[in-house]
Amino acid sequence: MGLDKRKRQVLYAIVHDYIQTAEPVGSRSISRRYELGVSPATIRNEMSDLEEMGFLEQPHTSAGRIPSDRGYRFYVDSLLRVPSLTVKEVTFMKQLLSSRMRSAEEIVQQLAKLLSALTSYTAIVLGPSESQAKLRQVQLVPVSSRQIYLVGVTDGGLLLNRMVEIPSGVDAESLASLQQWLNQRLAGLTLEQIKAQDLLALQDEMQAGIDLFETVMDELLGSVNQQEVGKVYLGGTTNILNQPEFHDLHKVRAILELLEEDALIWEAMAQAAGKGVTISIGAENALSAMQECSLITAEYRLGDGLIGHFGLLGPTRMNYDRVLALVQGVCETLNQLYGL
Repeated sequence: MGLDKRKRQVLYAIVHDYIQTAEPVGSRSISRRYELGVSPATIRNEMSDLEEMGFLEQPHTSAGRIPSDRGYRFYVDSLLRVPSLTVKEVTFMKQLLSSRMRSAEEIVQQLAKLLSALTSYTAIVLGPSESQAKLRQVQLVPVSSRQIYLVGVTDGGLLLNRMVEIPSGVDAESLASLQQWLNQRLAGLTLEQIKAQDLLALQDEMQAGIDLFETVMDELLGSVNQQEVGKVYLGGTTNILNQPEFHDLHKVRAILELLEEDALIWEAMAQAAGKGVTISIGAENALSAMQECSLITAEYRLGDGLIGHFGLLGPTRMNYDRVLALVQGVCETLNQLYGL
């Protein structure tokens, strides 16, 4: 349903004021702060119409109105005014997300911290799914007679970095030979392609050190399996407590419990996220614990095959203008630093 110009102005004023104050907005307040060229009585009539249309709600304890989920949705879709970031803010983003960081994990951890610091909301970053990332190099570093350090490096950063128990009697020459063979045979393949390899055929192709080969391949393929679920990184987990809507601990408990469950967070983000920037408001969120919140998500890329999503979770009274500007700025910064 469309709204005429005056109703749009009144709705914009109410949403804007409520985002700033967290207090129900009255007609006199709008009349004083916004030059609409009409009387408070006319504004009250418009507010009453907007309430009947489902864009506003009137709390029992106040004569003022607050936006409904539908009101926020119309605001986001039709009234939003996304500001430009300052040069200082863009420079700050580039410094914190600097390409000097070596691994994807370092980048996403820093991304979670950056988003929460800039917005005072809770940042959620899903680690990139590396199934389509190409393996760049495998290194087998001897640590002792029975242990090696296995490092697999993808286009976007470290795939894994852990200690591996190896069969007895394996010498440095065998390790070097296996490392050379793995790099010649597997480098340039995606992790999904490696996973789909016929291990028996590879084992026959690898003439010596079959036990060592099986051990290393088990660890390498195990890392691919782990990446199917992915990691969840949080920033500003308790920021939600600073919002007036969630001073009631009974209300916020479900959200805090949700943030402790990686699988549920992953599910919520997967359902909300798309290829671009998405905004899920209130009841549009699938999980009941999030239905008094808004979730803004975006896709990020860290090189060939490294794709993930990040999001910001806050009250429905979220500062959408500011958050969208920051989300777009972060996407642009990541693309400049790591995009191909």
